[in-house]
Amino acid sequence: MNQPLPKRLSFPIQMEICTCPEKQKLEREVNSKLLKIGELATYSAEYSVSESEEEVRNILDNIKIPGTKNSISIKCTGIVKVGYDISKLSPTVDNVSKKINIAIPSAQLLDNHIYWDSIECTEKNSILNPINFSQYQGLVENIQQTGLQQAEDNGIYAAAEDNLKNIITNFLSCFDDYTVVFV
Repeated sequence: MNQPLPKRLSFPIQMEICTCPEKQKLEREVNSKLLKIGELATYSAEYSVSESEEEVRNILDNIKIPGTKNSISIKCTGIVKVGYDISKLSPTVDNVSKKINIAIPSAQLLDNHIYWDSIECTEKNSILNPINFSQYQGLVENIQQTGLQQAEDNGIYAAAEDNLKNIITNFLSCFDDYTVVFV
């Protein structure tokens, strides 16, 4: 029911025309090109989540006091973005086999936020037990955690890695004689 909508992120990347580098300088040139990217969000997913909470005051820790029930229900959409710190890539160049080997680190969560204009909130307040702001904060945190879990269950990290591989392969395509290999 609450299926996230995956989105690919695209970034305009200026690519320089590569001149044929000397073989001993190739690894430095590959590193230099990759470091120019910096941090890269390679995939995002939207989510739609509903959370509710009720609170009743108690006497003696287990007897509910009538007329003190308050409730909040929040429904909203948000977005999760994952990507990579490109400085953590480990490229090595094998001039004999004409391969650029790149070790990819684990993807990182870069952003998880709610679209505040999408929030639908219903509440029932009690004068004997007014809604506390911490109840809203708790619901928003639960919504973000649930949205992140939905994105993870739908394979956001695998999609981010596939997208990163495509971006790097295209970005290093100026090294005509070499094949990019991910290890």
